[in-house]
Amino acid sequence: MSGAHHPHHPHRPQPDGKQPQAPIDDMPSISNYSCVPGQACWPSPSQWAKLNQTIGGNLKVTLPWAAPCYTDPSSDQCKNVGSHYMDSMARTAQYGSMEFLDWEMCGQASCMLNSFAPSSPVAGSCDLGRLSSYYVEAHTADDISKALQFVQQHGIRVSIKNTGHDYFGRSSAANSLAIWTYNMKDAKYHKNFKPKGCKTQYTDVGEVGAGIQAREAWEFFEPLNMLVTVGAVASVGIAGGFGQGGGHGPLGPTFGLMVDQAIEFDVVTADGKARTINECTDPDLFWAMRGGGGGTYAVLISYKFQLHPAVPLNVYSFQAHWAIPASGFDITQSKVHRDVVTALARNQTLFAEQGIAGYNFLLPDHMVSLQILPSNDTKAIQSITSQWHDFLTNYPGINITDNTYHVFPKFSEWHKFSETPSIARNGPVGLGLQESGRFLPKKLFNSETKIASIVNAVVNAMQFSYTNKGGGSAQLYATGPLNQPDNSKTGVNPAWRDSMWEVIMGGIWTSNTPLNDRVQIQNTISASIQPFKALTPGGGCYMNEGDWMEGNWQQTFFGSNYDKLLAIKKRYDPTGLFNCWKCVGWNGYQDPMYSCYAQTGASPNPTVPQGPVGY
Repeated sequence: MSGAHHPHHPHRPQPDGKQPQAPIDDMPSISNYSCVPGQACWPSPSQWAKLNQTIGGNLKVTLPWAAPCYTDPSSDQCKNVGSHYMDSMARTAQYGSMEFLDWEMCGQASCMLNSFAPSSPVAGSCDLGRLSSYYVEAHTADDISKALQFVQQHGIRVSIKNTGHDYFGRSSAANSLAIWTYNMKDAKYHKNFKPKGCKTQYTDVGEVGAGIQAREAWEFFEPLNMLVTVGAVASVGIAGGFGQGGGHGPLGPTFGLMVDQAIEFDVVTADGKARTINECTDPDLFWAMRGGGGGTYAVLISYKFQLHPAVPLNVYSFQAHWAIPASGFDITQSKVHRDVVTALARNQTLFAEQGIAGYNFLLPDHMVSLQILPSNDTKAIQSITSQWHDFLTNYPGINITDNTYHVFPKFSEWHKFSETPSIARNGPVGLGLQESGRFLPKKLFNSETKIASIVNAVVNAMQFSYTNKGGGSAQLYATGPLNQPDNSKTGVNPAWRDSMWEVIMGGIWTSNTPLNDRVQIQNTISASIQPFKALTPGGGCYMNEGDWMEGNWQQTFFGSNYDKLLAIKKRYDPTGLFNCWKCVGWNGYQDPMYSCYAQTGASPNPTVPQGPVGY
């Protein structure tokens, strides 16, 4: 269903079983912010020029990143884009590209290259799709404040992009004014820090601007012998959707989520006011922005958080592959898959209790397993993982390509190792990507019967994906805050606290993938999470790594915190200025500004290009 658009059937059933309430024409205004080009409310060129003057010339016209390949494929600019097309740092360095192609395009309007063969010829026109025609290159809180006042005055939708590493398209919205926070690159270290209006004193506090990416964070704090609770991907902005939606990674079992480290935020709220917020000055807003999601409550300017004294990262790395038949392969009947998942699940409780984080990638014909323990005791990981190590080492009939213990004295050294192609290819960018996810709570790991049910769910999900063009992979992450059970200070989904595994199903497509196949891949990955949902009634997933087509989104992404999060949203953003797909306070499928999402059933309205900006 997703990916095809049926403009003549506004009442067709949604993939989640919900009917749209009525055709858009019959609806009262769903949002105060739905003015688009061609309407009388849209600003005149002189009004855009005036905005540009008030923000020091930082209103920019968007050029899609791949545009040079549509005008002159032999140009150096085109070759440069092509050579970096699947490089996450390169993709984040301009407004005109997202990390995933899904969220650059709107219907058929797009400007993309063939991900795996970027020098191959392009066809058709280069269109903005979902990318805004104008964006504010934000450098200060005042730039953001002026932009918010402007969209309120004219009833325009605002979108906020930091790095664009988002699986729901929440960094782009067709015909919106975009605020791009990527260039807010300040970083500071505070030996001692007292939040505004608080009595509590903190030591070893980091402060980063909204645009600081994980790599920049560890490069700044590592020489100070401090660890930052970043994730697995170097290009992710740690203060954006990561630091406001949860933020898990290799330090999660030891120190908790990124939101657990938060001490104070500098933000601009919907009223255009710059505020410093913490648990003393604005306890509700601070709570909500620690897990309630980015792009929802305010625009973040800077993020102040707890650092941790550096310790080595001790890693057990295992990779192996095995032969599979050319046809008729059934993962549900595969002994190696069942045995590997069973052994890992049996060991997972011990690993979690000892602070070991895990990234486990299981595919039809191979596996990659990384167990990570931050500790000065560099031998501890060998004894804790000995049973797992012995099981893998002695398993018959597999071809082991890596079976090694490593000690990485610095975080940057661990990350360099994680960029080995056989590991890094499990987190690609610069292509189309569909995900679905689910938390598996620790109680499912406490008996052989329950572990057997987990194993059945994994192999059934993989087989469904494998036979329906999804690729057949499953990712089993043990990177959550299991050892930090108190959720009272954060608005994050409470299911995180109890989660032993975060399971991710994913499938990819490129510009070469036929439209029908793209739709099938999306629907396959969406459906492949069902065996895990059946195991976890009333459960959920991480709001940043779920399925954008999720029907029961409030419960799944936010859990029991949703009603409180919504009440706080209404207090600080009463006019609904900030709105993003299945975020707290989302306007719903009938909001015409979401027409680019096939699930709405609407005819897509891509961005209308605007002229140059005056000054």
